[in-house]
Amino acid sequence: MLEDFRLRVFMAVAEEGSFTKAAASLGVTQPAVSQNIADLEKVTGQKLFERMRGEVVLTSQGRVFMEYAGRMLDLCGSLGNMFGTFQLVNVKISAPEEVYSYYIAPALESFVSVHQDVTFERSIFEGADLTIALRPSSESPFDIPADSIARMRVSLAPAPKMGDYKATQEKTSYFDILFQPSESFACTKLCRVLKEYLTSF
Repeated sequence: MLEDFRLRVFMAVAEEGSFTKAAASLGVTQPAVSQNIADLEKVTGQKLFERMRGEVVLTSQGRVFMEYAGRMLDLCGSLGNMFGTFQLVNVKISAPEEVYSYYIAPALESFVSVHQDVTFERSIFEGADLTIALRPSSESPFDIPADSIARMRVSLAPAPKMGDYKATQEKTSYFDILFQPSESFACTKLCRVLKEYLTSF
């Protein structure tokens, strides 16, 4: 396990508002929970919880710590997924040539260097496990919508026209890259990991 168990204990206490309930949810003893919290408070040099009769509540320092602890646990989960194992699979991807060559293929090459049990092939058939589609962007080029995994910048130089300077200027357009798995592929661990990986690539 890549995560620090003390962070899980901290989150359980913060969510349950009780050392006893946190211990029950984690399957450990209440003294073990108390010791883990004491260790964290010693390491951070901060009081993370106020102990009250029958409950515990986060201090202001504890609320800040909780934000970071949540992020760290998410990252540990992502790291564990990335370096976990998958059953031997071949994923068929339908994508425009430009998107596949310049964005998807380099990312997949890096992915396969870690997961040699997974192979990918470009497919133009309806039976693709995953479709990577482009959608013209109407938003700010710096804001990526929640339903897309990335944004692609495409620069086009129109055919030159004699004496027309504006007509020869390069035009830049932005497209959202959409991750659209088939129903059967969407429910797999590989699908979730691959989406997260392509988002961060």
